[in-house]
Amino acid sequence: RAYRGLDARWIHRARWLGTPATLTAGLSVDEAREDRRGFQNFVGDTLGVQGALRRDEDNTARSFDQYVQGEWAISERWSASAGVRHSVVRMRSRDRFIAPGNGDDSGSTRFSATTPALGLVFHASDAVNVYAALGRGFETPTLNEVSYRPDGLPGPNLALREATSRQWELGVKAHDADRWRAQAAVFQARTEDEIVVLSNSGGRSVFQNAGQTRRDGVELSATARWGGGWSSHAAATWLDARYTGGPGVPVGNRIPGVPRTSFFAELAWEHRPWGLQAAVEWRRVGRVFVDDANSDAAPAAATVNLRVSLQQVVGRWTFGEFVRIDNVGDRAYAGSVIVNEGNRRFFEPAPGRTWLVGLNGSYRF
Repeated sequence: RAYRGLDARWIHRARWLGTPATLTAGLSVDEAREDRRGFQNFVGDTLGVQGALRRDEDNTARSFDQYVQGEWAISERWSASAGVRHSVVRMRSRDRFIAPGNGDDSGSTRFSATTPALGLVFHASDAVNVYAALGRGFETPTLNEVSYRPDGLPGPNLALREATSRQWELGVKAHDADRWRAQAAVFQARTEDEIVVLSNSGGRSVFQNAGQTRRDGVELSATARWGGGWSSHAAATWLDARYTGGPGVPVGNRIPGVPRTSFFAELAWEHRPWGLQAAVEWRRVGRVFVDDANSDAAPAAATVNLRVSLQQVVGRWTFGEFVRIDNVGDRAYAGSVIVNEGNRRFFEPAPGRTWLVGLNGSYRF
C-alpha cells in the first residue's frame, strides 16, 4: 500500500460584537493505493503452501473534503463552536486477473455527505466548564472491508454502503491548577447502515450494512497529584451498544466485539532528582459477545502491569532507560475475539507475562 495526502487551511481571527472569534476554512485531499494479490493455499495434495494465483487487482481510494468551522467567545461565561464538512470518497478497483471462468470484476463506487457539528460551553468558573455538543457523522467502508463479497464470488464488495450517524454529548470538566483534573460525559450515537462483520471464514472477513444501531455511554476520568512525588489516574467507560432495527438484524442484541465496561487505574511515584518514575497499572475489560446472536462471550478479564523508567540530562542530551512487565500475574484470558467466525473459533488468547526493556536518547539543537 502507498498513502499520500494534503491539507491546506486558512485561519482568520477577529472580534464579533466585541468578543474574540476564529474562523477556519480548509481543503483536504487523501489517497490510498494498494496492490492486492491472492493465492491458493495448496499445491496438489500439499496444504498450507502458496499455490496458484487466484486474485490480482489494483485498488484506489480517494477523498476530497472541504470544511468551515468557527469558534466564538459569546461572553465571559459562554462560548460556541460550529462547523460543517462536505466529503466525497471514491473507490476504484481494476481487475488484472482475467481468465476462463473468471471475468473482469473491475468497478467503482462513490460516497458523499455533508456533516455539521455544533458545540456550546458554559464557563461556570475558572475551574469548571460544562459543555454540550451534537453533530452528524459519516463513515465509508475501507479497502479491507470491501475486499470480499458476501456471495463468495470474486471481486470487491462495491455494494457496501456508507454509515451515517447522529450523536450528542453532555459533559463537565473541572481542574485545580496542577493538583487534579476530572471530567464526566454522557453520550449517545445512532447509526444507519452500520458497517459490521457478516462472517469470518477461511481467513476472510466479509462485511455488511446492518440497519440501525445505538450506543449509549458514560465516561469518567480523574487525575490527581498527591505530593511527595505520588500521582494517580483512573478512567471508566460504560457503553451499551445494540442493534435497534433493520431487515435480518437481531434487534435488541448487543453489538459483538464491543465490551460494555472498561476500567483503568494507575498509581505512580516520581523522584525528579534521580529522573526515576515507577508505576503500577490495573486494567479490566468486561465480557465481549462474539456473534450477532450473542450466543457466547469472552469473559471479563483484569490484568496488572508494572513499569519503571530513568532519565538523565547531560548538556543537550537526554538519555532514558525503561522496563515494563505486562500481565504480571501471567493470567490466561481471551485478548480479542473473531466476530461471527464461521467455525465458532471465536477466541484469541492474550499473551501471558511479557516484558520489555528499552533505551532511548535525544539531542536538543
